[in-house]
Formats: sequence, structure tokens, C-alpha cells
Amino acid sequence: MSTQNCDQLMEKQIIYTESAVPVEKSTRSVFTSQTGQVLVALGTLFKHVPPFNESIDNSTSETLISIGRKLKSTK
Repeated sequence: MSTQNCDQLMEKQIIYTESAVPVEKSTRSVFTSQTGQVLVALGTLFKHVPPFNESIDNSTSETLISIGRKLKSTK
């Protein structure tokens, strides 16, 4: 994918709701949702993978998962 195509995709993404009506999703909300996904993934990694869960406190991973879920659900 070229840089120009990637930039065009980041400017505007169209999603379909339950009513199948296209809704424009802003770059900011896409970024927020993706950031939430990353935080949930990191929290899960820190919680379940042995090298990480031995050195990182369980509350840290729970906090990351909690924040990530809130960001993913933000519309």
C-alpha cells in the first residue's frame, strides 16, 4: 500500500451500523479505538505471558486492559 493510499484511508473511514447506513468515522475516533486495542493487547500480554507477568504487577495489566476497553468503546 502506498503512502498516499494510507493517508487517504486515515482521513476518512466509512463504517456500517446495524441499520446499514454509512457513517463517517473521523481519524481521531479511529486512532482512539486502535489505541484501545493496543492497550488491551499489552495488558493481556503482561498478564498472561510468563516473562512479563513475573516482573509487572497484576494491577498494571488490569489498568491497561480497563483503559483500553474504555477507549475502544468510545464513539
